Amino acid sequence: MAIIDKILSSLEEILVSIALGIATLITFLEVVLRYGFGSSLGITFELTTYLLIFVGFIGASIGVRDKVHIGVELLVEKFPYKVQKVVGIATILISAWFCITIAYLGMQQVVVMAAFGQVTPEMEIPFTIPLSIVPLGFLLMTFRFLQEAVKLVRTPADELGKKEGAH
Repeated sequence: MAIIDKILSSLEEILVSIALGIATLITFLEVVLRYGFGSSLGITFELTTYLLIFVGFIGASIGVRDKVHIGVELLVEKFPYKVQKVVGIATILISAWFCITIAYLGMQQVVVMAAFGQVTPEMEIPFTIPLSIVPLGFLLMTFRFLQEAVKLVRTPADELGKKEGAH
């Protein structure tokens, strides 16, 4: 499992870096072409939009992995460690359930769009390609939430305070 996590983490970070780099580069190139030469690539807005959406979804998965999502722990930290653990596991599982539900619905939407054969307005690629990031991103988040649930289940309740420096 550690090897899969390491590979997936590296892949996520590389893909986000490449997507941000490409978005930055083509946006800069578009500015130079428009203001310097009075021309345009024609696909910059759409491609940049899709790249930034991609970065957002993959970044959300990285956020789950690094535990940087917003959480309300002020009240939960007042409970005993066993209760904190149960609440933490429940919260993570609810989040995973939400993500897998959105991934499933997103995949259904991709299938519907594939049946219609819709293409994007500027790049004229199948709309299912940029739309696929929704189920992919939410599947990655589901995986990350389940990883966190396993870690929390394996952590003894009395060690929660030691890890966080609480109490």
